[in-house]
Amino acid sequence: MNILIQNILVILIFAIAIGFLIKKFFWRTSSTSSASKKPSNSCGSDGCGCH
Repeated sequence: MNILIQNILVILIFAIAIGFLIKKFFWRTSSTSSASKKPSNSCGSDGCGCH
């Protein structure tokens, strides 16, 4: 019985880890991609950010 519980826990933790990796790297929505872009603080067209 103890080995059965250990196997279930290992499979569950593995599934959670794989789900997390898929969500983090492959599940891109339009809201997350636009939120990750930082606004530009540059004043000119060259983007030096001097002001």
